[in-house]
Amino acid sequence: MADTTESVPTAIAQGQTTAVAGDGQTLQVEPVEGAGDDAAQQPQAGIWNNWLLYAAVAMWVWWLLTRKKRTAQREAEKKAAERKNTLVKGDRLVTIGRMHGAVVAFTDDTVTIKPDNKSDFTMTFDRQAIYRILPRPGEEEENADGGAAKK
Repeated sequence: MADTTESVPTAIAQGQTTAVAGDGQTLQVEPVEGAGDDAAQQPQAGIWNNWLLYAAVAMWVWWLLTRKKRTAQREAEKKAAERKNTLVKGDRLVTIGRMHGAVVAFTDDTVTIKPDNKSDFTMTFDRQAIYRILPRPGEEEENADGGAAKK
């Protein structure tokens, strides 16, 4: 049995099974396992919650800042793909190897270009090798952000 001079909270804190109440009654108490550990762990959990909040806010700001650029880039890629499908003879283009030329013939998979107007020399490339198509006379070239390019 526990010391009769101990109060109930002190007995519980010390892990005793019996204690004496203020009016002299003997009480059976059961200590709760890990009751003293919660106070030590709580501040650390608060720190992790703050870091998670900061990380979530940083990711949200990053998403807001990059969303407009990604949307404009998707639109530019869509226009470029549409333009590749509407090739006509005489269009000027640049290949991924930075070869400039004018379209003289094309199929579904290939494009034949003529690098200059002075010779009969032609080269055939896959359509995937087209880097960009230069604007036709009277058209304005657009940047990736949707604005007109400056010359």
